[in-house]
Amino acid sequence: MMKTFAAFGMLVLLAGCAGRNEPEGSFLNPVCMPDGSVAWRQLSNDKGEYTTPIATKANCPWNKTAAR
Repeated sequence: MMKTFAAFGMLVLLAGCAGRNEPEGSFLNPVCMPDGSVAWRQLSNDKGEYTTPIATKANCPWNKTAAR
C-alpha cells in the first residue's frame, strides 16, 4: 500500500515538471533580461512557440566588463 502511494506521489511530482521550459541558464548561472534582472524561465508566445530568448548571460551585471 505504501509503495503504491509513493509511486503515485512520484508520478504527480514528475507530471508537475512537464512542460516547464527554462532558458539556457541554471540556478547557479542564470540568464538575465536586458535590464539586468534574472529570468528564471521562458514563456511561449500566443502560438505556443518558443522563439529566440531575450534573456542571455551577457545581460547579467556580473558578466559585463567594467568600464575603463
